[in-house]
Amino acid sequence: MNDEKLIPDLQDWRKYNGKDFSIEDWIRAEGNVRFMIGYSFLLWPDFTEYDGCIILKAHFNESNFENWKNTESIKNYAQIESVLNHIHILDLVGTDEKKDEVTYEQILFLGNRFCDIYSTKLQTEFPEKKFIINFNGNERVNSFEEYQITFYQEKNLNRKTKFAD
Repeated sequence: MNDEKLIPDLQDWRKYNGKDFSIEDWIRAEGNVRFMIGYSFLLWPDFTEYDGCIILKAHFNESNFENWKNTESIKNYAQIESVLNHIHILDLVGTDEKKDEVTYEQILFLGNRFCDIYSTKLQTEFPEKKFIINFNGNERVNSFEEYQITFYQEKNLNRKTKFAD
């Protein structure tokens, strides 16, 4: 991993502070406790269990869940979980100005890292359940905004909604 490709500011910081200036040094210099607390909710999220589904707590709303369950294009419960649990990588960046600075390498790194984190968190909280975690980082898309991660339970692929064929 080339950390200066992922965090271009490191190159300037290292010019002034020496080549041993680390990512942790950079975080201490640039970071703040408010962002660290906020990021902790993304990096180690809480989940809600509802109607046999595991949903990111920050994304859960009962009426929204029921609306998706009663949507004609939704054929199984895995689709409901997938829709409610998806996160667009660029939505984590902030303003459109900041989004223009994002590279494919950064998206790929973040998407894969989030998959690892969510996999670990889900296995920790729900060791008896089998999850499928998807990141479309290897797909060709029209815009970086289309890159996303999501997850659902394998068993819910076979749990049909009333609109299943």
